[in-house]
Amino acid sequence: MIRLTAETLRMINSLPTEKREKVDAIVRRHIRACRKNGFLPESLERVFIEAIEMIELQERFPEPPVVEPPRDWEPFRQYEQYISPRAA
Repeated sequence: MIRLTAETLRMINSLPTEKREKVDAIVRRHIRACRKNGFLPESLERVFIEAIEMIELQERFPEPPVVEPPRDWEPFRQYEQYISPRAA
């Protein structure tokens, strides 16, 4: 049985509901990946702490959306015409 320290539990419980759901999703995904590979994480506490750090970083520095300008041109294509070999 893996246990969490009181400090980590306090940190998790102090998160807003939306953040806690995101952290739980990351932790579940990590544990599922570990089980799929045949082992359990050594420190579940560390997994929770890193998930909280990841969510905080994502909120501080969000990924900018990838916006591609509309393309109104077509790439240049040139197709060679097949010429069959001539019988001699």
